Amino acid sequence: MNLHVHTYAIAERAEIDLTLSENRLGPSPGVIRAIRRSATASHQYPIEEKQLIARIARRHGISEECILLGAGANGLLEDYLQVLALGKNIVAPNTTFPESVARMETLQGTVSEVPLNPDFSINLQRLLEACSSETRLIHLCNPNNPTGMWTAIQEIVWLSEQSPVPVLVSEAGGDWIGRTAICQKMPENLIVVKSFSKAYGLAGLRIGYSVAQPHMIARMKRSLRSYRVSSLAIAAAIAALEDTEHLQRSIAYNYREKTWLMKAMSRLGFDVVASQGQHFIAKVPKRFRDADHFCAMARERGIAFVNCSLYPGLHHYIRVSPKNIKLIKC
Repeated sequence: MNLHVHTYAIAERAEIDLTLSENRLGPSPGVIRAIRRSATASHQYPIEEKQLIARIARRHGISEECILLGAGANGLLEDYLQVLALGKNIVAPNTTFPESVARMETLQGTVSEVPLNPDFSINLQRLLEACSSETRLIHLCNPNNPTGMWTAIQEIVWLSEQSPVPVLVSEAGGDWIGRTAICQKMPENLIVVKSFSKAYGLAGLRIGYSVAQPHMIARMKRSLRSYRVSSLAIAAAIAALEDTEHLQRSIAYNYREKTWLMKAMSRLGFDVVASQGQHFIAKVPKRFRDADHFCAMARERGIAFVNCSLYPGLHHYIRVSPKNIKLIKC
């Protein structure tokens, strides 16, 4: 049984749902207007990709040939795994976004999982040491998921320069902290995946982009189908990039709510692990035994958390995504 499949996916929202990494303010008003305008042309195939790619290129100061659009960070990750690692091996932390592991099983491949350091940071040296002749990709999240901890960009650059295979870094949550490894002089081996789902508030539209060297992007385009993102998603993403005020307001709101929630949970006896990303992990108090027991009790009271017992050594931990609530003591 594949325990990694859709770990964060939910079929029904709890009354107080602290599971998914979403922008609690929603999309900007400009995004909603853009979606309404685009909806009138829903009978036409989407041909506006170049407009969005041009805006992304200007934002990062890079060439348009370095950009590939896709159905969110998750969709792009699956695309790269299918093209680069079909039937082969990837290396990843043993505590990271779970669907990369699940996807490799469906691709008849393997995953070499590397433990985190005792402080929950990613051990980059051990990622390199885990590579074999069958390895085709190193994958990690930055900030990491579920810990929310950020790996310094210079360390990502070092890993990419030392790695014998491409290094795919998912920065799906990177916009919450305003940092990215994307620049004009990215290492040859580095692939960065970004998402509009989180800070930009477009989770329901499934759109993101990746940045890599032109030859890598060209290889991906040759291997993938056309019309991979919808016209509504493209219009929304363009509008989201233009509304920088809404982005900054969303970031400030999330930071305020996250700080409040971390302090409130600490007062209730949770061992909260500091993070730089949107979400964080916390060790449940001993009175709740473990994460399984705590999450079951919380669910009975209409509160949902991500149960981190899936990961080695985290059977007492939960992942928490901020929301404007009055914390209910279970």
